[in-house]
Amino acid sequence: MRFIDWGLTPLALSQASPLKADETHSPFRDHVERGVPYPTYCRRAQFYIDHEWFLEAGEEMPTHKPNPRMGGDYPLGLSSGHSRWSVHSMNHTNEVVLGTHRGEPTALVNPDDAKARRVADGDLIRIFNDLGSFPVRARLAPSVRPGQIVSYNGWDGSQYRGWGGANEIEPGMVKWIGFAGGYGHLAYLSTNWQPVPADRWVRCDFESV
Repeated sequence: MRFIDWGLTPLALSQASPLKADETHSPFRDHVERGVPYPTYCRRAQFYIDHEWFLEAGEEMPTHKPNPRMGGDYPLGLSSGHSRWSVHSMNHTNEVVLGTHRGEPTALVNPDDAKARRVADGDLIRIFNDLGSFPVRARLAPSVRPGQIVSYNGWDGSQYRGWGGANEIEPGMVKWIGFAGGYGHLAYLSTNWQPVPADRWVRCDFESV
């Protein structure tokens, strides 16, 4: 069944585009095709932000910065993402989703990193840092680069031994410029999950349990 309307969700406003029954959806059509101004300070697509906090941080333009060593001085970094078999924890009771995994959380690790720690595919490992730890099954994945661990989003706390997942090792640092509001489109709302902790590339290590 096709969607026919955005409904009442405020998140739909960021799409700025109509839903058409027989067309692929593309965002920002209101701005591009109808000339509706963008909700930015200059009313155009804006990349330069001269807010004093962004200027102080050196981020008035999109820029790369190395991640802080959240969690301690460890050789590996934990990242995440959405997988086809997890989506969100509320979807784990869906019969289709249940048929795509064994009901136990996994973390993808590089084979060389696993070999250095005497970990085989399917072994139970403990991922840890200065903040805490959590147990999970290791899945050896050559696509994961050395020094990286991938723990996908969506596993429910009840699926972990001890009810502790990846959140146990995330310090929850919030980037301070995330509080810079009242400037064009910089008006963060709780419904947009802003500001949020920086939970990417948390420093950690793992060992066999």
